[in-house]
Amino acid sequence: MAIQKTILWYDLETYGLSPRVDRIAQAAMIRTNLSLEIIDEPILLYGKLSPDYLPSPESCMITGLTPLDINGREDSLSEYELIKWINDEFLVPGTVGVGYNSMNFDDECIRSTLYRNLFDPYERENFKMRSRWDIINLVRATRDLRPEGMVFEKRNDETGFVSFRLTDLTEENNIEQVGAHDALVDVYATINVARMIKEKQPNLFSWAFTNRTKVDIWRLLDVERHTPMLHTSALYASENGNTHPIIPLWRNREKSNDIWCFDLTKEIPDSLEEVEDMKEAGFVRVMTNKCPFIAPLSVLNHKVEERLGFRKKDIEEKAKALVRDKRFLFDLSPLFANTTYQDEEKDPDFTIYERFLSQSDKERLNKIRELPPERKLKDGDYNFDDPKYYKLLWRMVGRNWPDVFDEEEKQKWKNFCASRLINPPSKYQRTMELYMRECDEILESIERTPQEKIIAKKLKDYGLLLSREVLD
Repeated sequence: MAIQKTILWYDLETYGLSPRVDRIAQAAMIRTNLSLEIIDEPILLYGKLSPDYLPSPESCMITGLTPLDINGREDSLSEYELIKWINDEFLVPGTVGVGYNSMNFDDECIRSTLYRNLFDPYERENFKMRSRWDIINLVRATRDLRPEGMVFEKRNDETGFVSFRLTDLTEENNIEQVGAHDALVDVYATINVARMIKEKQPNLFSWAFTNRTKVDIWRLLDVERHTPMLHTSALYASENGNTHPIIPLWRNREKSNDIWCFDLTKEIPDSLEEVEDMKEAGFVRVMTNKCPFIAPLSVLNHKVEERLGFRKKDIEEKAKALVRDKRFLFDLSPLFANTTYQDEEKDPDFTIYERFLSQSDKERLNKIRELPPERKLKDGDYNFDDPKYYKLLWRMVGRNWPDVFDEEEKQKWKNFCASRLINPPSKYQRTMELYMRECDEILESIERTPQEKIIAKKLKDYGLLLSREVLD
């Protein structure tokens, strides 16, 4: 039986801005067919907080969600139950998981939550025609390349350039979005923005959807032929837009997902020895596994050239000159060591990328997850290739099923939670002292709204509750 492709549109509301550290407060998902017609009932989930973590009060001001409210809901789920539900939806064969500006936050948040709860964080992206997509660069490309039929007039307050905030797009294009920063509302808004692009610019939509996977991007960014292409990214944000011409140079030998390119709006360096900032010099790392928007130069017409501020003819001439130069056509990745990701977090909760899950550990964890909570720490195979998984297992039991601990383990769990509230291991976490001070500052401020003060009062009450339960 042929696998039917469907799109799972999703959005998260979280308790903070660090995808590896912060927890999911609310998750919404809607499944459509490829014609963007809704085919299943919408899903809205709420996630309980465990007592080893404090939310960001400012994030709660934005979402209006507090742990006091969510933990008190009858339908709220433990983190394990929440991420299992989300993962089961993504694992449906043929699923394309799609969000809005999701690749660097929502998607990473899901990966980290899967990892903390001993799931394979990559299984939902592999096999059975499953994949992912983020439409924000399609929206940017629509504005730059084929804006007819849509309005892009609102400005980002911070940059002064065109705004691609979902709320601004829906407002200026008369798309209903009442209740922004509610996950389900944002999912509906994302679907409606996609529908508008699909209706107004069907060829552009089809191109982006068809060329979203890393295999597609490898084909488009041919490092053998060095064919110049267009790349749409927030990296190039300016008054002209978010699209620059690039030429693929080499693929990183150690990180095959990275293709290094040169921005053809820049002048070709005379010597690399004189280059202090590789990014400023025009070298661009395209991460092929993060759904970049790549298009051929053939989409350029006079209007687009005028809008973007460069001409196809000039770009092609500069590309030929760079290829003739040959100095940049081999792997220069070692020169870019300072621009690659360096993991600053050392606690096992956050070291998702330090060492990938081995097949044997994956099989061990799968069997442990199938055990009832009271047996997870007793009947499993704990001879892990990577010993951090035993620590993660113990923490997962404490966060989700602390009642199965005996008295000694309950005290150990309480001590662990207390240490997290007093001296958290990540710079992105807050201490109880800082958390309570932030709540008090909101409550005492004359600039805060009554609604914000109601939220701050609930957050402070939650802090006092944790102090009594964990710190006393």
